[in-house]
Amino acid sequence: MKRINKLIVIGTLLIVTVGSSCKKAWFDINKDPNNPVESNISPDLVAPLALLNSANRTGTSYGFLGNWLGFWAPGANYAPNVEEQSYSVTTNFGAGLFNGLLDNAFDYQFMETRAKETKQTFYQGIAKIMKSHNFGQLVDIYNSVPYSEALLGLKNIRPKYDDPKTVYEDLVKQIDSGIVYIKGAVVSDNINLSTADIMFYGDQTKWVKFANTLKLRLLMHQANRGDRTSYIQAEIAKIVSEGSGFLGSGADASVNPSFQQDKPNAYYANFGFTQVGTQATDFWRANIIAMGFLKGNNDPRLGLFYKPIVSSVPTGGAEPFSQPPPNNYRGNQYGLSINNVQFPYQVANFVSQVGGVAAAGGISGSEAGLVKGYNQRMWILTSVESLFLQAEAIQRGWLTGSADAAYQAAVKESFRWLNAGGSQAAADASFNTWYSDAVTNNNVNVSYAAATDKLKLIAFQKYMAMNGTNYLEAWTDYRRNGNYPVIPLSVNPGRTSPTLPYRLLYPQAEINLNTANVPTIGRNSGDQFSNKIFWMP
Repeated sequence: MKRINKLIVIGTLLIVTVGSSCKKAWFDINKDPNNPVESNISPDLVAPLALLNSANRTGTSYGFLGNWLGFWAPGANYAPNVEEQSYSVTTNFGAGLFNGLLDNAFDYQFMETRAKETKQTFYQGIAKIMKSHNFGQLVDIYNSVPYSEALLGLKNIRPKYDDPKTVYEDLVKQIDSGIVYIKGAVVSDNINLSTADIMFYGDQTKWVKFANTLKLRLLMHQANRGDRTSYIQAEIAKIVSEGSGFLGSGADASVNPSFQQDKPNAYYANFGFTQVGTQATDFWRANIIAMGFLKGNNDPRLGLFYKPIVSSVPTGGAEPFSQPPPNNYRGNQYGLSINNVQFPYQVANFVSQVGGVAAAGGISGSEAGLVKGYNQRMWILTSVESLFLQAEAIQRGWLTGSADAAYQAAVKESFRWLNAGGSQAAADASFNTWYSDAVTNNNVNVSYAAATDKLKLIAFQKYMAMNGTNYLEAWTDYRRNGNYPVIPLSVNPGRTSPTLPYRLLYPQAEINLNTANVPTIGRNSGDQFSNKIFWMP
Protein backbone atom coordinates (compact mmCIF):
# COMPACT_ATOMS: atom_id res chain seq x y z
CA MET A 1 0.00 0.00 0.00
CA LYS A 2 1.12 3.54 -0.64
CA ARG A 3 1.06 4.60 3.01
CA ILE A 4 3.10 1.59 4.16
CA ASN A 5 5.67 2.22 1.47
CA LYS A 6 6.10 5.81 2.61
CA LEU A 7 6.70 4.64 6.13
CA ILE A 8 9.24 1.99 5.10
CA VAL A 9 11.40 4.58 3.34
CA ILE A 10 11.57 7.05 6.17
CA GLY A 11 11.65 4.25 8.74
CA THR A 12 14.73 2.68 7.18
CA LEU A 13 16.52 6.03 7.20
CA LEU A 14 15.65 6.71 10.81
CA ILE A 15 16.65 3.24 11.98
CA VAL A 16 20.10 3.80 10.53
CA THR A 17 20.53 7.31 11.88
CA VAL A 18 18.93 7.12 15.29
CA GLY A 19 18.76 3.39 16.01
CA SER A 20 21.23 3.62 18.83
CA SER A 21 18.67 5.44 20.96
CA CYS A 22 15.83 2.97 20.34
CA LYS A 23 14.29 0.84 23.03
CA LYS A 24 15.64 -2.67 23.52
CA ALA A 25 12.59 -4.19 21.80
CA TRP A 26 13.86 -2.90 18.47
CA PHE A 27 16.73 -5.37 18.60
CA ASP A 28 14.58 -8.46 19.20
CA ILE A 29 15.92 -11.00 16.67
CA ASN A 30 12.40 -12.28 16.15
CA LYS A 31 11.29 -8.92 14.73
CA ASP A 32 12.45 -7.39 11.49
CA PRO A 33 11.96 -3.58 11.66
CA ASN A 34 12.26 -3.39 7.86
CA ASN A 35 9.30 -5.72 7.35
CA PRO A 36 6.24 -3.62 6.42
CA VAL A 37 3.98 -5.02 9.13
CA GLU A 38 1.95 -2.48 11.10
CA SER A 39 3.11 -3.84 14.46
CA ASN A 40 6.73 -3.05 13.47
CA ILE A 41 6.06 0.58 12.62
CA SER A 42 6.47 2.88 15.59
CA PRO A 43 5.26 6.50 15.75
CA ASP A 44 8.72 7.97 15.26
CA LEU A 45 8.80 6.46 11.76
CA VAL A 46 5.52 8.12 10.83
CA ALA A 47 5.93 11.58 12.33
CA PRO A 48 8.66 13.15 10.12
CA LEU A 49 7.05 12.45 6.76
CA ALA A 50 3.56 13.24 8.01
CA LEU A 51 4.68 16.63 9.35
CA LEU A 52 6.64 17.38 6.19
CA ASN A 53 3.62 16.57 4.03
CA SER A 54 1.46 18.91 6.11
CA ALA A 55 3.96 21.72 5.72
CA ASN A 56 4.49 21.19 2.00
CA ARG A 57 0.75 21.31 1.41
CA THR A 58 0.48 24.63 3.25
CA GLY A 59 3.24 26.21 1.17
CA THR A 60 2.74 24.73 -2.28
CA SER A 61 -0.73 23.22 -2.82
CA TYR A 62 -2.97 26.27 -3.07
CA GLY A 63 -1.49 28.21 -5.96
CA PHE A 64 -4.88 28.74 -7.61
CA LEU A 65 -6.00 30.59 -4.47
CA GLY A 66 -2.94 32.81 -4.72
CA ASN A 67 -4.20 33.74 -8.19
CA TRP A 68 -7.83 34.19 -7.13
CA LEU A 69 -6.84 36.42 -4.22
CA GLY A 70 -4.72 38.79 -6.28
CA PHE A 71 -1.27 37.79 -5.06
CA TRP A 72 -0.05 36.08 -8.24
CA ALA A 73 -0.93 35.76 -11.91
CA PRO A 74 0.45 33.29 -14.46
CA GLY A 75 3.16 34.44 -16.80
CA ALA A 76 1.66 35.90 -19.96
CA ASN A 77 3.49 33.30 -22.04
CA TYR A 78 1.14 30.62 -20.65
CA ALA A 79 -2.23 29.77 -22.12
CA PRO A 80 -5.07 30.80 -19.78
CA ASN A 81 -6.56 28.14 -17.51
CA VAL A 82 -10.17 28.94 -18.37
CA GLU A 83 -11.66 26.69 -15.67
CA GLU A 84 -9.67 28.41 -12.95
CA GLN A 85 -9.87 31.94 -14.32
CA SER A 86 -13.62 31.80 -14.99
CA TYR A 87 -14.31 30.20 -11.57
CA SER A 88 -16.32 27.53 -13.44
CA VAL A 89 -14.66 24.80 -11.43
CA THR A 90 -15.70 21.19 -11.95
CA THR A 91 -15.72 18.14 -9.70
CA ASN A 92 -12.18 17.41 -10.90
CA PHE A 93 -10.79 20.81 -9.91
CA GLY A 94 -8.53 20.57 -6.85
CA ALA A 95 -9.46 16.92 -6.22
CA GLY A 96 -5.93 16.25 -4.97
CA LEU A 97 -6.57 18.48 -1.95
CA PHE A 98 -9.43 16.31 -0.71
CA ASN A 99 -7.48 13.10 -1.12
CA GLY A 100 -4.20 14.54 0.10
CA LEU A 101 -5.62 15.97 3.33
CA LEU A 102 -7.39 12.70 4.12
CA ASP A 103 -4.31 10.64 3.28
CA ASN A 104 -2.19 12.81 5.56
CA ALA A 105 -4.84 12.54 8.29
CA PHE A 106 -4.74 8.75 7.91
CA ASP A 107 -0.99 8.85 8.63
CA TYR A 108 -1.69 10.76 11.84
CA GLN A 109 -4.47 8.31 12.73
CA PHE A 110 -2.05 5.41 12.27
CA MET A 111 0.52 7.27 14.34
CA GLU A 112 -2.03 7.87 17.10
CA THR A 113 -3.08 4.22 17.17
CA ARG A 114 0.51 2.95 17.40
CA ALA A 115 1.34 5.58 20.02
CA LYS A 116 -1.61 4.50 22.14
CA GLU A 117 -0.63 0.85 21.83
CA THR A 118 2.95 1.59 22.87
CA LYS A 119 2.05 4.21 25.50
CA GLN A 120 3.94 7.00 23.76
CA THR A 121 1.55 9.76 24.73
CA PHE A 122 3.54 12.69 23.29
CA TYR A 123 3.14 11.21 19.81
CA GLN A 124 -0.51 10.56 20.61
CA GLY A 125 -0.99 14.24 21.37
CA ILE A 126 0.84 15.36 18.22
CA ALA A 127 -1.36 13.10 16.11
CA LYS A 128 -4.59 14.47 17.60
CA ILE A 129 -3.50 18.06 17.02
CA MET A 130 -2.35 17.50 13.46
CA LYS A 131 -5.45 15.51 12.50
CA SER A 132 -7.46 18.50 13.71
CA HIS A 133 -5.34 20.76 11.53
CA ASN A 134 -6.16 18.66 8.46
CA PHE A 135 -9.87 18.22 9.08
CA GLY A 136 -10.24 21.92 9.78
CA GLN A 137 -8.83 22.62 6.33
CA LEU A 138 -11.18 20.08 4.76
CA VAL A 139 -14.18 21.86 6.29
CA ASP A 140 -12.82 25.23 5.16
CA ILE A 141 -12.69 23.97 1.57
CA TYR A 142 -15.75 21.67 1.32
CA ASN A 143 -18.03 22.37 4.32
CA SER A 144 -19.56 18.95 5.16
CA VAL A 145 -16.86 16.29 5.06
CA PRO A 146 -16.34 12.67 6.10
CA TYR A 147 -15.02 12.79 9.67
CA SER A 148 -16.35 10.35 12.27
CA GLU A 149 -16.04 7.42 9.81
CA ALA A 150 -13.33 8.85 7.58
CA LEU A 151 -10.29 6.98 8.90
CA LEU A 152 -11.65 3.49 9.40
CA GLY A 153 -9.89 2.14 6.31
CA LEU A 154 -11.31 -1.08 4.91
CA LYS A 155 -13.78 -1.26 7.80
CA ASN A 156 -15.79 1.46 6.08
CA ILE A 157 -14.80 2.56 2.58
CA ARG A 158 -17.95 4.67 2.18
CA PRO A 159 -17.93 6.98 5.20
CA LYS A 160 -20.80 9.27 6.07
CA TYR A 161 -20.44 13.05 5.82
CA ASP A 162 -20.71 15.00 9.07
CA ASP A 163 -22.17 18.40 9.86
CA PRO A 164 -19.34 20.97 9.58
CA LYS A 165 -20.13 22.79 12.83
CA THR A 166 -20.18 19.46 14.67
CA VAL A 167 -16.80 18.61 13.13
CA TYR A 168 -15.31 21.96 14.15
CA GLU A 169 -16.51 21.57 17.73
CA ASP A 170 -15.03 18.10 17.97
CA LEU A 171 -11.73 19.32 16.52
CA VAL A 172 -11.47 21.79 19.40
CA LYS A 173 -12.05 18.91 21.82
CA GLN A 174 -9.42 16.81 20.05
CA ILE A 175 -6.90 19.65 20.31
CA ASP A 176 -7.64 19.96 24.03
CA SER A 177 -7.12 16.21 24.38
CA GLY A 178 -3.85 16.46 22.48
CA ILE A 179 -2.66 19.15 24.88
CA VAL A 180 -3.43 16.91 27.87
CA TYR A 181 -1.46 14.03 26.35
CA ILE A 182 1.55 16.21 25.57
CA LYS A 183 1.64 18.00 28.92
CA GLY A 184 1.37 14.70 30.74
CA ALA A 185 3.93 12.86 28.64
CA VAL A 186 7.23 11.56 29.92
CA VAL A 187 9.40 12.68 27.01
CA SER A 188 11.91 9.85 27.42
CA ASP A 189 9.14 7.29 26.91
CA ASN A 190 8.64 8.51 23.34
CA ILE A 191 11.14 6.87 21.00
CA ASN A 192 13.42 9.26 19.09
CA LEU A 193 11.13 12.21 19.77
CA SER A 194 13.88 14.82 19.58
CA THR A 195 14.69 13.81 16.00
CA ALA A 196 11.37 12.45 14.70
CA ASP A 197 9.51 15.59 15.76
CA ILE A 198 10.94 17.78 13.02
CA MET A 199 8.80 20.72 14.11
CA PHE A 200 9.45 21.33 17.82
CA TYR A 201 11.87 18.48 18.66
CA GLY A 202 9.88 17.30 21.65
CA ASP A 203 9.40 20.74 23.23
CA GLN A 204 6.15 20.39 25.19
CA THR A 205 5.60 24.12 25.66
CA LYS A 206 5.95 24.92 21.97
CA TRP A 207 3.56 22.15 20.98
CA VAL A 208 0.96 23.44 23.42
CA LYS A 209 1.39 27.02 22.16
CA PHE A 210 0.88 25.76 18.62
CA ALA A 211 -2.19 23.78 19.68
CA ASN A 212 -3.67 26.85 21.37
CA THR A 213 -2.99 28.94 18.26
CA LEU A 214 -4.59 26.33 16.02
CA LYS A 215 -7.60 26.29 18.31
CA LEU A 216 -7.77 30.10 18.18
CA ARG A 217 -7.70 29.90 14.38
CA LEU A 218 -10.73 27.59 14.34
CA LEU A 219 -12.57 29.86 16.76
CA MET A 220 -11.80 33.08 14.88
CA HIS A 221 -13.05 31.54 11.65
CA GLN A 222 -16.49 31.66 13.29
CA ALA A 223 -16.14 35.21 14.62
CA ASN A 224 -18.68 36.80 12.27
CA ARG A 225 -21.43 34.38 13.21
CA GLY A 226 -23.26 36.13 16.02
CA ASP A 227 -24.78 32.88 17.25
CA ARG A 228 -21.28 31.51 17.91
CA THR A 229 -20.04 34.35 20.13
CA SER A 230 -20.74 32.76 23.50
CA TYR A 231 -19.16 29.47 22.38
CA ILE A 232 -16.05 31.26 21.10
CA GLN A 233 -15.68 33.28 24.30
CA ALA A 234 -16.00 30.18 26.47
CA GLU A 235 -13.36 28.30 24.47
CA ILE A 236 -10.95 31.25 24.47
CA ALA A 237 -11.39 31.44 28.24
CA LYS A 238 -10.25 27.80 28.41
CA ILE A 239 -7.13 28.67 26.41
CA VAL A 240 -6.33 31.53 28.76
CA SER A 241 -6.92 29.29 31.76
CA GLU A 242 -4.58 26.63 30.34
CA GLY A 243 -1.87 29.25 30.59
CA SER A 244 0.71 28.39 27.92
CA GLY A 245 -0.37 31.12 25.52
CA PHE A 246 0.10 31.24 21.76
CA LEU A 247 2.93 31.21 19.25
CA GLY A 248 4.76 34.49 19.67
CA SER A 249 7.21 36.58 17.69
CA GLY A 250 9.74 34.44 15.84
CA ALA A 251 7.98 31.22 16.81
CA ASP A 252 6.65 29.51 13.69
CA ALA A 253 5.19 26.04 13.59
CA SER A 254 7.57 24.91 10.84
CA VAL A 255 9.64 21.89 9.87
CA ASN A 256 13.10 21.11 8.60
CA PRO A 257 14.04 17.45 8.02
CA SER A 258 17.59 18.61 7.13
CA PHE A 259 16.88 20.09 3.71
CA GLN A 260 19.83 19.81 1.32
CA GLN A 261 20.65 21.51 -1.97
CA ASP A 262 19.59 18.41 -3.90
CA LYS A 263 16.57 17.90 -1.60
CA PRO A 264 15.49 21.48 -0.93
CA ASN A 265 12.57 23.05 0.85
CA ALA A 266 9.54 22.57 -1.45
CA TYR A 267 8.63 26.26 -1.43
CA TYR A 268 12.15 27.16 -2.50
CA ALA A 269 12.04 24.52 -5.25
CA ASN A 270 8.64 25.66 -6.52
CA PHE A 271 9.07 29.42 -6.39
CA GLY A 272 12.81 30.05 -6.12
CA PHE A 273 15.50 27.91 -7.69
CA THR A 274 16.13 24.37 -8.83
CA GLN A 275 18.93 22.30 -7.32
CA VAL A 276 21.23 23.39 -10.17
CA GLY A 277 20.67 27.03 -9.29
CA THR A 278 18.39 28.04 -12.16
CA GLN A 279 15.06 29.83 -11.80
CA ALA A 280 12.45 27.32 -10.66
CA THR A 281 9.64 28.56 -12.91
CA ASP A 282 8.52 31.42 -15.10
CA PHE A 283 4.85 30.66 -14.34
CA TRP A 284 4.40 32.50 -11.04
CA ARG A 285 4.42 36.25 -11.58
CA ALA A 286 3.18 39.21 -9.56
CA ASN A 287 -0.48 40.17 -9.72
CA ILE A 288 -1.13 43.88 -10.12
CA ILE A 289 -3.79 43.77 -7.36
CA ALA A 290 -1.67 42.99 -4.27
CA MET A 291 1.28 44.75 -5.85
CA GLY A 292 -0.93 47.80 -6.35
CA PHE A 293 -1.97 47.77 -2.69
CA LEU A 294 1.68 47.69 -1.65
CA LYS A 295 2.60 50.51 -4.01
CA GLY A 296 -0.40 52.60 -3.00
CA ASN A 297 0.54 52.43 0.67
CA ASN A 298 4.28 52.97 0.07
CA ASP A 299 4.80 49.61 1.72
CA PRO A 300 8.50 48.63 1.90
CA ARG A 301 7.50 44.95 1.77
CA LEU A 302 6.97 45.41 -1.98
CA GLY A 303 10.57 44.30 -2.58
CA LEU A 304 10.19 41.31 -0.23
CA PHE A 305 7.02 39.78 -1.63
CA TYR A 306 8.18 40.48 -5.19
CA LYS A 307 11.48 40.81 -7.02
CA PRO A 308 12.42 43.77 -9.19
CA ILE A 309 12.02 43.00 -12.88
CA VAL A 310 15.09 41.55 -14.57
CA SER A 311 14.69 43.46 -17.85
CA SER A 312 13.43 47.04 -18.16
CA VAL A 313 10.57 47.95 -20.46
CA PRO A 314 11.89 50.22 -23.24
CA THR A 315 10.57 53.75 -23.29
CA GLY A 316 7.33 53.75 -25.25
CA GLY A 317 7.07 49.96 -25.17
CA ALA A 318 3.51 48.75 -25.74
CA GLU A 319 1.73 47.70 -22.55
CA PRO A 320 -1.78 46.18 -22.28
CA PHE A 321 -2.64 48.15 -19.12
CA SER A 322 -1.09 50.88 -17.01
CA GLN A 323 0.89 50.16 -13.86
CA PRO A 324 1.67 52.60 -11.05
CA PRO A 325 5.27 53.39 -10.14
CA PRO A 326 7.85 52.33 -9.20
CA ASN A 327 8.34 50.89 -12.66
CA ASN A 328 10.92 48.31 -11.66
CA TYR A 329 8.10 46.28 -10.12
CA ARG A 330 5.47 45.08 -12.56
CA GLY A 331 2.58 42.62 -12.45
CA ASN A 332 0.16 40.76 -14.70
CA GLN A 333 -3.62 41.05 -14.76
CA TYR A 334 -5.29 37.79 -13.76
CA GLY A 335 -7.50 36.35 -16.47
CA LEU A 336 -6.25 38.61 -19.25
CA SER A 337 -5.14 36.79 -22.39
CA ILE A 338 -2.22 38.73 -23.81
CA ASN A 339 -0.94 38.75 -27.36
CA ASN A 340 2.78 38.30 -26.81
CA VAL A 341 3.61 39.72 -30.21
CA GLN A 342 1.66 42.90 -29.57
CA PHE A 343 2.74 43.11 -25.91
CA PRO A 344 6.17 41.49 -25.64
CA TYR A 345 6.91 43.16 -22.30
CA GLN A 346 4.34 41.24 -20.26
CA VAL A 347 6.30 38.00 -20.24
CA ALA A 348 9.14 36.42 -18.27
CA ASN A 349 11.80 38.87 -17.15
CA PHE A 350 9.64 41.97 -17.64
CA VAL A 351 7.29 40.95 -14.79
CA SER A 352 8.19 40.54 -11.12
CA GLN A 353 8.86 37.08 -9.70
CA VAL A 354 8.38 35.70 -6.18
CA GLY A 355 10.39 37.86 -3.80
CA GLY A 356 13.58 36.73 -2.13
CA VAL A 357 17.20 36.03 -2.84
CA ALA A 358 18.58 36.64 -6.32
CA ALA A 359 20.92 33.66 -6.33
CA ALA A 360 20.56 30.01 -5.36
CA GLY A 361 22.07 28.80 -2.10
CA GLY A 362 21.54 28.12 1.56
CA ILE A 363 20.57 30.57 4.27
CA SER A 364 23.08 32.41 6.41
CA GLY A 365 20.74 34.78 8.26
CA SER A 366 20.76 37.97 6.22
CA GLU A 367 18.50 36.78 3.38
CA ALA A 368 15.21 38.63 3.02
CA GLY A 369 11.90 37.94 1.30
CA LEU A 370 9.79 34.86 0.80
CA VAL A 371 12.53 32.73 -0.79
CA LYS A 372 15.56 32.69 1.49
CA GLY A 373 17.46 29.47 0.76
CA TYR A 374 17.17 25.77 0.01
CA ASN A 375 17.35 24.94 3.73
CA GLN A 376 14.81 27.45 4.99
CA ARG A 377 12.13 26.00 7.25
CA MET A 378 8.78 25.02 5.75
CA TRP A 379 5.90 26.50 7.71
CA ILE A 380 2.55 25.11 8.82
CA LEU A 381 1.42 28.14 10.84
CA THR A 382 3.55 31.28 11.06
CA SER A 383 4.14 33.67 13.91
CA VAL A 384 2.65 36.37 11.68
CA GLU A 385 -0.70 34.61 11.45
CA SER A 386 -0.64 33.89 15.18
CA LEU A 387 -0.15 37.55 16.09
CA PHE A 388 -2.92 38.65 13.72
CA LEU A 389 -5.31 36.10 15.24
CA GLN A 390 -4.50 37.47 18.68
CA ALA A 391 -4.90 41.07 17.49
CA GLU A 392 -8.37 40.32 16.14
CA ALA A 393 -9.39 38.53 19.33
CA ILE A 394 -8.21 41.48 21.42
CA GLN A 395 -10.01 43.95 19.16
CA ARG A 396 -13.22 41.93 19.64
CA GLY A 397 -12.73 41.96 23.41
CA TRP A 398 -12.16 38.21 23.65
CA LEU A 399 -8.56 38.50 24.84
CA THR A 400 -7.13 41.17 27.10
CA GLY A 401 -4.58 43.74 25.98
CA SER A 402 -4.16 46.81 23.81
CA ALA A 403 -5.69 46.21 20.38
CA ASP A 404 -3.57 49.02 18.90
CA ALA A 405 -0.34 47.50 20.23
CA ALA A 406 -1.35 43.99 19.19
CA TYR A 407 -2.18 45.15 15.67
CA GLN A 408 1.14 46.96 15.29
CA ALA A 409 3.01 43.93 16.65
CA ALA A 410 1.34 41.70 14.06
CA VAL A 411 2.26 43.94 11.13
CA LYS A 412 5.78 44.38 12.48
CA GLU A 413 6.06 40.60 12.72
CA SER A 414 5.50 40.41 8.96
CA PHE A 415 8.55 42.66 8.46
CA ARG A 416 10.53 40.46 10.84
CA TRP A 417 9.37 37.23 9.20
CA LEU A 418 10.46 38.54 5.81
CA ASN A 419 13.73 39.69 7.44
CA ALA A 420 13.43 43.17 5.96
CA GLY A 421 16.87 44.74 5.75
CA GLY A 422 18.62 41.50 6.70
CA SER A 423 18.14 41.61 10.48
CA GLN A 424 15.48 42.03 13.12
CA ALA A 425 16.78 45.47 14.03
CA ALA A 426 16.60 46.57 10.40
CA ALA A 427 13.12 45.06 10.03
CA ASP A 428 11.89 46.93 13.09
CA ALA A 429 13.39 50.18 11.84
CA SER A 430 11.77 49.72 8.43
CA PHE A 431 8.38 49.11 10.02
CA ASN A 432 8.70 52.00 12.47
CA THR A 433 9.58 54.52 9.77
CA TRP A 434 6.78 53.36 7.47
CA TYR A 435 4.17 53.21 10.21
CA SER A 436 5.10 56.62 11.59
CA ASP A 437 4.70 58.10 8.12
CA ALA A 438 1.30 56.40 7.74
CA VAL A 439 0.13 57.85 11.06
CA THR A 440 1.32 61.32 10.07
CA ASN A 441 -0.56 61.07 6.77
CA ASN A 442 -3.69 59.48 8.29
CA ASN A 443 -3.43 56.44 6.02
CA VAL A 444 -6.58 54.47 6.89
CA ASN A 445 -5.10 51.33 5.34
CA VAL A 446 -2.18 51.31 7.78
CA SER A 447 -2.71 53.57 10.79
CA TYR A 448 -4.75 52.09 13.64
CA ALA A 449 -5.66 55.59 14.86
CA ALA A 450 -6.86 56.71 11.42
CA ALA A 451 -8.92 53.62 10.58
CA THR A 452 -12.64 53.95 11.29
CA ASP A 453 -13.23 50.19 11.17
CA LYS A 454 -10.46 48.55 13.18
CA LEU A 455 -11.50 44.99 12.33
CA LYS A 456 -11.35 45.76 8.61
CA LEU A 457 -7.92 47.32 9.10
CA ILE A 458 -6.68 44.15 10.82
CA ALA A 459 -8.23 42.02 8.06
CA PHE A 460 -6.62 44.10 5.31
CA GLN A 461 -3.14 44.05 6.80
CA LYS A 462 -3.45 40.34 7.57
CA TYR A 463 -4.33 39.78 3.91
CA MET A 464 -1.23 41.72 2.91
CA ALA A 465 0.96 39.76 5.32
CA MET A 466 -0.36 36.37 4.15
CA ASN A 467 0.93 36.99 0.62
CA GLY A 468 2.96 33.97 -0.38
CA THR A 469 2.59 32.10 2.91
CA ASN A 470 -0.94 30.72 3.39
CA TYR A 471 -3.46 31.24 0.60
CA LEU A 472 -6.05 28.95 2.17
CA GLU A 473 -6.21 31.06 5.32
CA ALA A 474 -6.38 34.24 3.23
CA TRP A 475 -9.32 32.75 1.28
CA THR A 476 -10.98 31.73 4.54
CA ASP A 477 -10.60 35.24 5.96
CA TYR A 478 -11.94 36.75 2.73
CA ARG A 479 -15.05 34.59 2.89
CA ARG A 480 -15.70 34.88 6.63
CA ASN A 481 -15.30 38.68 6.47
CA GLY A 482 -17.97 39.11 3.80
CA ASN A 483 -15.67 39.13 0.74
CA TYR A 484 -13.23 41.57 2.26
CA PRO A 485 -10.74 42.99 1.37
CA VAL A 486 -12.32 44.09 -1.89
CA ILE A 487 -10.33 42.21 -4.51
CA PRO A 488 -10.91 42.90 -8.22
CA LEU A 489 -11.92 39.65 -9.85
CA SER A 490 -10.56 37.77 -12.83
CA VAL A 491 -10.96 39.68 -16.08
CA ASN A 492 -11.37 36.46 -18.07
CA PRO A 493 -14.36 37.02 -20.41
CA GLY A 494 -15.78 33.64 -19.38
CA ARG A 495 -16.05 34.59 -15.68
CA THR A 496 -19.38 33.30 -14.40
CA SER A 497 -19.81 35.05 -11.05
CA PRO A 498 -19.48 38.46 -9.38
CA THR A 499 -17.74 36.81 -6.44
CA LEU A 500 -14.98 34.31 -5.79
CA PRO A 501 -16.14 30.74 -5.17
CA TYR A 502 -17.23 30.01 -1.62
CA ARG A 503 -16.02 26.41 -1.79
CA LEU A 504 -14.74 23.67 -4.06
CA LEU A 505 -16.93 20.86 -5.40
CA TYR A 506 -16.57 17.32 -4.13
CA PRO A 507 -14.19 15.19 -6.24
CA GLN A 508 -15.89 13.17 -8.96
CA ALA A 509 -14.19 9.97 -7.80
CA GLU A 510 -15.69 10.45 -4.34
CA ILE A 511 -19.12 11.11 -5.85
CA ASN A 512 -18.85 7.92 -7.92
CA LEU A 513 -17.65 5.67 -5.10
CA ASN A 514 -19.60 7.14 -2.18
CA THR A 515 -22.72 8.35 -3.95
CA ALA A 516 -25.15 7.74 -1.12
CA ASN A 517 -23.18 9.82 1.38
CA VAL A 518 -21.72 12.73 -0.60
CA PRO A 519 -24.04 15.74 -0.08
CA THR A 520 -26.09 16.62 -3.13
CA ILE A 521 -25.15 20.29 -2.70
CA GLY A 522 -21.52 20.50 -3.72
CA ARG A 523 -21.69 18.24 -6.75
CA ASN A 524 -22.97 20.54 -9.46
CA SER A 525 -21.74 23.55 -11.38
CA GLY A 526 -22.84 26.68 -9.57
CA ASP A 527 -22.78 25.12 -6.10
CA GLN A 528 -19.41 26.77 -5.52
CA PHE A 529 -21.23 30.12 -5.37
CA SER A 530 -24.42 29.14 -3.53
CA ASN A 531 -23.26 26.77 -0.78
CA LYS A 532 -21.51 28.77 1.95
CA ILE A 533 -19.12 27.29 4.50
CA PHE A 534 -20.91 27.12 7.84
CA TRP A 535 -18.83 29.88 9.43
CA MET A 536 -19.69 32.43 6.73
CA PRO A 537 -22.10 35.21 7.78
